Amino acid sequence: MLTFLNSDAACRVTSQEIIKILQTDAKLGLNEHEIQVRRKFYGHNDFEVDDDEPMWKKYLGQFKEPMILLLLASALISLVMRQYDDAISITIAIVIVVTVAFIQENRAEKEIEALKRLVPPKCVCIREGKSQHIYARDLVPGDLCILEIGDRIPADLRLTEANELSVDESSFTGETKPSMKTVDAIAFGSRQTSISDRKNITFMGTHVLNGNARV
Repeated sequence: MLTFLNSDAACRVTSQEIIKILQTDAKLGLNEHEIQVRRKFYGHNDFEVDDDEPMWKKYLGQFKEPMILLLLASALISLVMRQYDDAISITIAIVIVVTVAFIQENRAEKEIEALKRLVPPKCVCIREGKSQHIYARDLVPGDLCILEIGDRIPADLRLTEANELSVDESSFTGETKPSMKTVDAIAFGSRQTSISDRKNITFMGTHVLNGNARV
């Protein structure tokens, strides 16, 4: 069975270990049969956003949160006990909290849609030892990619080789200074690493400012 790590877990292991975990070849890349198997298992390298649910239903869905249900119960008890001021105050607080959460969720979905548009139509990939220009959505876990100056990163990728690679991650971290990348594993014990700590990972939608790499 294939193992697919998230970026926090992937940054903690060596490049040799990630190659072994993903059962790939650091020089030749994947073969066509393995690519088809993994695409069937993982699907395409795309964000999936459900646009079928109406806005009103998404808004009402916020009321299913345990904390909101608890507050609703408190408002109902206050109403039964004829403590109308408390009931009104709690209800107003609920509406504010739910509305803010709904706006943030809606904004996050729009940002995901924006990231989808940032995905480059093509990238350079090594498969069966041959360099190919493929659509980024056709990448599968274990694919070997080549990054050069000016490239838009086609997916979240773990570096296996790097030559003075720097990446613009300002859209993620807010830092205007380029992020210098390394192939070395990052050790942070049990603490989860932040995006800026993951120096051996390149993230989808960012772009290469300097250097080159295999990932």
